[in-house]
Formats: sequence, C-alpha cells, structure tokens
Amino acid sequence: MIDKNSKLPIYYQIEEWIKSEIEKDSFKIDKLIPSERELIDLLGVSRHTIRQAIGNLVNQGYLYRVAGKGTFVKDRNLIYKENRYSSFSEDMAYLGKKLENNLLSIEVDKASQSIANRLSINENDPVIKIKRVRIVDGTPLSYEMAFINRKIVGEMDRDVAASSLVKHYEDILNLKIGYANETIESVLVTEKTANKLNMSLHSPLLLVRSKLFLDNGQQIHYTKNYFRGNKYKFTIKLNR
Repeated sequence: MIDKNSKLPIYYQIEEWIKSEIEKDSFKIDKLIPSERELIDLLGVSRHTIRQAIGNLVNQGYLYRVAGKGTFVKDRNLIYKENRYSSFSEDMAYLGKKLENNLLSIEVDKASQSIANRLSINENDPVIKIKRVRIVDGTPLSYEMAFINRKIVGEMDRDVAASSLVKHYEDILNLKIGYANETIESVLVTEKTANKLNMSLHSPLLLVRSKLFLDNGQQIHYTKNYFRGNKYKFTIKLNR
C-alpha cells in the first residue's frame, strides 16, 4: 500500500491510494473517508503526512471538509451553477479534470432557417459550424455541435476550434460575455452519437442547448451538447 523505500514521497503515495479507493467506489461520494487517526493506524505514517495528502486532495477537488464532521468524497462529475455562466472548459478546470477536444470538423456555411432562428440571425448569413468530441480524463464525455455568428468572430482556424471558444472570445477578440440561456433534457443516445462517445445504444444522455450572448445583447453562438448521462450532473442554485 505504502512503500517507504520508494523514491515517491509518502504523501503522494497516500494521495494515489485514496484516489484508487474512490475509483473502486470503496470510498463513496458524499461519504466520510477514514479519520486521521484511522489513516495513521492503517498506513503507519505521521499525522503531518496524512494532513498534507488530504489537503492536496481537497485542493485538487477529490475531497471536501465539513467543520466538526470530517472529510468527505467530492462528486467530481457534479457541475454547480450559481447565478454565473461558466464554460465547460472552466468547469473541468475547476474540478481538476484533464480536458481534450477531438475536433471532428469545422466549416463555414450559410445559416439554414432553423439555425438562423436559434442563432438570432438572418437565413443565409455566414455561420461557423464546429463538431467535436470533448474527452475528460481519457473518457469521451460529450459530443458538441457549435454554430457561431461569423459576422462577430471573423475567421477561425482549427487550433481555435479545438480549444476553449469562450476563452478565445474574451482573451483574443476582447468580447464581453453577458449571459447564457440553457435548456437541459434527457434523451436516448442514437447510433451516430453512441459511436462518437463509445456508448451502447439506448444509454441515457443529457442534451444541453445553450445560447450565449454578449453584454450588448448580441448572440454569439448556439450549441448542442450531448453529455453521457452517467458522467455529468448539474446542481443549480435558485433564489426565491
């Protein structure tokens, strides 16, 4: 379990062991992990080393503390929304997950009537269409189709299309994001999407449709995201 002759630091070995216990579901989401004293007795290490390992895992988003109760396993598939728009890239960074974008295609086309309506533009206006699979910690998590108002963003190359679109809007184009409207519904995976996400047919998906607006009210893009239903969850805070 812990190799004190290893060149790897003891606290790092403890971190990896706790992560493996979480992955095996031995330490369950929102349940207490063993106390410091129990871990000291089990692993034969000092209190300082245990606290260092647990502190690092809290910072990495694997664990969370509740005063007076102890340390619990955090649900790293849970996205918490509280009156603030955040991009998928930002959500994954917050959860400490590694995100890769597998760009399937990028093209400029004339907007169909349907896309024009969803993007608040005129039919036949130029639209950048992007299709990509978003891979999180090595697992295909979502299949995304993005339709972007080309009159606002101009040219877009493959490197940009394979990165964070919101970061490009804000950091490169200096656009100010105002707000987003999102709808979420449960659907069953089709054969086409199942192949892209390595899923079996009739598995559950969350379909998230999002319209992103600038602070001047202009809509910059419309996206359809198919998320694996067993790997993506929302908690949304609603004030009365």
